[in-house]
Amino acid sequence: MGVERRWTELPETRQAAAVGDYGSLLRVARTAARLTLTEAGERCGYSAATLSRIERGRQRLTDVTVLRRLAAAFDIPAELFGLAETEATGSRQSLSPIGRVLGEGAYPEVGDDPLRRRDVLGGMAGLVGSALMADSQALAAPPPRVVASLEDVLLGTVVPPGPVDPAQLRGTLARAWSDFRACRYARLSARLPQLVADATAHHSTVTGGRRSSAAATLARTYQLTTQVLLKLHEDAMAWSAMDRANQAARESEDPLLYAETARISAIVLRRTRHGQRAQQTLLSAAQSLDGYTKLTCTAEVTMYGRLLATAAYTAALADQRATAWELLHEADEAGRRCGSGEEFAGVDVALYRIGVARVLGDYGAAVEYARALRPEQLGNVERRARYWEDYALALHGRGAHREAYRALLCAERIAPQEVRYRPWAQQLTTALLAADRRGTLPDLRGFATRIGVAR
Repeated sequence: MGVERRWTELPETRQAAAVGDYGSLLRVARTAARLTLTEAGERCGYSAATLSRIERGRQRLTDVTVLRRLAAAFDIPAELFGLAETEATGSRQSLSPIGRVLGEGAYPEVGDDPLRRRDVLGGMAGLVGSALMADSQALAAPPPRVVASLEDVLLGTVVPPGPVDPAQLRGTLARAWSDFRACRYARLSARLPQLVADATAHHSTVTGGRRSSAAATLARTYQLTTQVLLKLHEDAMAWSAMDRANQAARESEDPLLYAETARISAIVLRRTRHGQRAQQTLLSAAQSLDGYTKLTCTAEVTMYGRLLATAAYTAALADQRATAWELLHEADEAGRRCGSGEEFAGVDVALYRIGVARVLGDYGAAVEYARALRPEQLGNVERRARYWEDYALALHGRGAHREAYRALLCAERIAPQEVRYRPWAQQLTTALLAADRRGTLPDLRGFATRIGVAR
């Protein structure tokens, strides 16, 4: 029955499968296929060094998604990796993420999309690789009112009406972060000018031991401001907010706060075409945090994992495939140590995995990763909105226009302002309008009008 049948029947194969020694199984499958470590790495997206560690048992294989990826790459029967057949084909036997939100049956799944899949073989790959990449510079402008209110933040045109109550300031900041996590960008942008003015005034008036606490509040305020500006792709203003966040974080003398500020700063650097410096910033921050704190508590491990996951995505944007997956594996290990906390855990690594695969152009893998993750597992609306963004763009990358449109509708349902204000949704809608020449996507033109896309 061929090479595969012979190696699967070897005693060492059966023994490795019986004890869950997946590294040895991978080695047998690779050698049976006559692949070097380098050639195997190119096939599955891992470096030769990483595969070597896996085969020697120095890097354990526990993630079901990774196991599925390796099984598909090396034709390893699912049962040898402890994967039931229903797991391997679960996306066909259960409701897809889109089906759970919108209801199943309205449109076909990926692979059944009749909307001219031959477009993918033409110019579609170029479209997705440029206009729809997350860090594209040619992006639609957000609503002027939102941007104008954020300009007030950085110009300092809002003045506190009187003395600032520190407890009230912290409460206002907490509510503003809640707005961000719920994708309530319009209300948040209206709240930010006064919040920044109050935090700045409070910081300028306190002395002594209270100074570091006021600096921490100011740093968190500017972190939030930078995050909002990044969401709206107002990169020039984000530079200014990032600089102020860094100054306040240094004064706070809080290593976790400084690490998070470095992470956000790296995103600004990445957006403004300073990818190498962004990567250096992230890895230096992770190394410093590890050396300074020894990662002795969950909060420190959480921040370490977030830094590595962001570095993995940054590496993917630079087409550094092996580095991206290695960093994401390290982030996954940190996530496992964190458990299922609010800030960062294995489910968040799964979210990054979708994005990394997508920006590397592995749209099929990104779709599979998305289907293996239930978006309701993600801790807040902002994270779920990121899920639908990556899922929709990956579907579009495969030429699955109907499913990409349905993912857009899911995003709008859970986070309408994410779709209304974010450039990715506007550009994807424009691309879908161009692809849907026969008008077969239900109410796509009405949807475009609803989110402010000119036809």
